[in-house]
Amino acid sequence: MERVSIRPARLEELPFLDELLLRSKSHWTGGRVEDVPAVTPKLTAEDIASRHATVAEKDGVPIGFYTLNGHEDYLGIGLLFVDRPFIGTGVGRLLWSHLIQRAVALDARLLGVGAEPRAEGFYQRMGMVTRHEIDHNGERLIWMTGEIGKVVT
Repeated sequence: MERVSIRPARLEELPFLDELLLRSKSHWTGGRVEDVPAVTPKLTAEDIASRHATVAEKDGVPIGFYTLNGHEDYLGIGLLFVDRPFIGTGVGRLLWSHLIQRAVALDARLLGVGAEPRAEGFYQRMGMVTRHEIDHNGERLIWMTGEIGKVVT
């Protein structure tokens, strides 16, 4: 993979990152952004300001990002998306490695994620364990957890 850097997200990137999220989700709808479910989450200014929003960037352009949500008993992966042209190129794995380093720095012991069902395989390869299905605002998600130290770093 060509040089990809990781850095904190910037507030002015919010519209671009929202579009990236939709393009990423469109991977599963035949590439048509207009077919992405209306319940798809949106990135917010609060996500960027307080949820460790982090961007993978190539040639100065964001190509993926993640956010983390602190909870009392686990660290939640709020969003983790890779732009459609970069799915399968290692960008998700790179973001995951950074996310785990951040989780360790935050002294997290357990990760949790409500994953898009078609992303379940990625999270399983990263060491997350499927627990059960959940309904989140009308969207069917797979609840997965992973202990820091047992997930792929």
